[in-house]
This record gives sequence, structure tokens and C-alpha cells, in this order.
Amino acid sequence: MSPAIRQDDFGRLPDGTAVSLYTLTAGDISVGVSTYGAVVTSVRVPDRDGLRGEVTLARNTLEEYLAGTPYYGALVGRVCNRVSGGGFELDGTFFSLAANGGGVHLHGGVRGFNAFVYDAEEIDGDAAVSLRLSRVSADGEEGYPGELAVEHTITVTDDNRLLFTFAAQTDKPTVVNLTNHCYWNLSAKSKILEHELRIPTTEIVAAQGSLPTGRIVPVHNGPFDFTEWKRIGRDLAALDDTAEGGYDNSYALDHAHATPAARPGAASGDADPSGIPGAPQLSAAADVRAHDTGRRMTVRTSYPAVHFYSGNHLPGEIGRTGETLSGREALCLECQYYPDTPNHPEFPSVVLRPGEHYLEQTEHRFSTF
Repeated sequence: MSPAIRQDDFGRLPDGTAVSLYTLTAGDISVGVSTYGAVVTSVRVPDRDGLRGEVTLARNTLEEYLAGTPYYGALVGRVCNRVSGGGFELDGTFFSLAANGGGVHLHGGVRGFNAFVYDAEEIDGDAAVSLRLSRVSADGEEGYPGELAVEHTITVTDDNRLLFTFAAQTDKPTVVNLTNHCYWNLSAKSKILEHELRIPTTEIVAAQGSLPTGRIVPVHNGPFDFTEWKRIGRDLAALDDTAEGGYDNSYALDHAHATPAARPGAASGDADPSGIPGAPQLSAAADVRAHDTGRRMTVRTSYPAVHFYSGNHLPGEIGRTGETLSGREALCLECQYYPDTPNHPEFPSVVLRPGEHYLEQTEHRFSTF
């Protein structure tokens, strides 16, 4: 299929702001994107028989997103994941953040990047189509310093890749950690317990009560070890009594220990399919597959970590067709910096200063087996 993009009306906010829904198609992939929250509302890919099907959790209307979701498909920031201690110190000044997630700051605060409307620019190419979503996060928004200009580019290619490119610049020193929060289910079954997962690293960010301890520890062939293909449900029972109630952990990828200039996130000088110059170099982050459909998704990223979440807190949430979820209907593979990095100077830094360019990318390649 030739790359194409279509714009439709998705409704209006209570203040009258118009929201659009874009559909990007290339190769065998079709992706829906809302200008509200930069939300990926749909990803449709074929199974081994060539039948295209939905592989994400989402809602169907703008009103449902406004009522609240567990970050279905959204752009998450200014700092994704958790920040402890009521905020962070930067250059001798403490910046207070809302404790909106069980006593900690979660996914950017009360109104994170998932709850704003973005300007949209279509980018057409011979082998890809992109949507560049942009906005300016005000100095002091949710407690963060600096006016931050953000560009989030979503690209679909004719060789069946979905790319998320995250770019930002600031006028004051600040902290930035952006990710996409898609929930994936490659199976025809309602649960992801039979999915097989592989994460190519032997190290995990040690956590206590969902917050990092500051240590990076080996997985030691235990329940967190996904260095070889393993069913997600195989070791879940061993995690039932943990604070997370399942997998909700950041894996330190092998390139995370490199210096910032040598990390894959350093600009390569090439352009990515969306036309962004200096595209980051990517390394393996995760691989997931479903035997019943033959679908496979291979994830590569420039980020130093991938956060694996097994949908532990989905019970009571609403699915795409209005059904009430019971948990473990989908998984997240959120490529990002380590959780609570603003409070851990020993972790790869998320500090962004004037004149610097934040540029990270995550690629999802879809195939069958």
C-alpha cells in the first residue's frame, strides 16, 4: 500500500478547541493518531494469514479520552514514570511536583502531556508517512522549570515499521523524559499471558515499592529474566505479593552504560524516514510474539531503558468495545530513561539545558512467523 495520511474530525474540547484524528497507512500497517494527547488510538497489523487486526488498547471517542484512561497510547511527559520526594533539585533549586500517583509524581503530573492538544503537520514521503505533533510546554507547567518546545513525530513506513521520535528544546535548565504509552496485545485472546517476550539485557533497575533504589542488579535467571523467549505468564505468580502485583520494571539496556556521546541516542548524521536530520542510532530493546496469530513486534530504541508493564492495574478500566477489563489484557514496553532519574545523579541524566537538543527514537517493527 502506498503511504497515505487522512485527517478526520475527532470532536471538540469543552472550550471549543477542535481535535483531529489522523490515519497513517503504509505497507501493511494502519495507525490512528489524535491531536489530543498525541494519542495513538489504533494500530492495525496483519496476522500470519494476512488478516489485519487491532493490536492496541484504546477508546473510540474523544469524550471517552476526556473522561480518563490509563494513558492509552499517549505521549507521556514532561517526565514519564515516577518521581519521588515531592519533586527534584536542579542547580541548587528544588522544584515541587504533584503527588498524583499513589504518593509520587506519575507520568508528568495532574495534567501531563497526555492531556493537551497538539499542532499537527503532515509529512509525505515515497516510503513513509509521518505526523509531526508539536506544542510549547510553559515555564512552570506542572512545576517544571523552563519553556519547553516539544515535537513528537509518528512515522509509518512501507516496510512495516512504526517509529516514535521525541524532540525538545528549552530556554532554562529542566528535566525531560518522554515516552509513548501504547498497550499491546498481538493475540486473538483477551489476555497477554501466552505472549512470549524477550528483553536482551541481564540487568534491571532495582526497585522497592515501585521506586528505584539506585542500584542496577542482574536478573539471575529469576522471574525478571527475559534474555531468552519466555511466556509472560510463566513466572507471574511469583510476583503476586509484590507492590507492583506483576511486572512493572525498567530494564537497563546494554548501551545504557555508554557515555552520552557514545550512546545510541547520539546523532548519527542520517535522516530518519520522517525527514528529521541526525536520527538517533537504535539498539535492541524487546521482542514480543503471539503464537496463535503469528504476530511479532521487535522494538529498538535510543533510550537507555525499556519499562515492561504487564497490565496489573487494568481491572475496572474500560476497553475498546466498552468492556470492563479484569487485568493483563495488554502489555506496555515503554522505552525511556530510568524512573526517578531527577533524584538519582548516578543514572543517565535527563537534564536538558538551553542550546541542547533532546532527540530520542523508538522503533516498532511488525512481522509474522
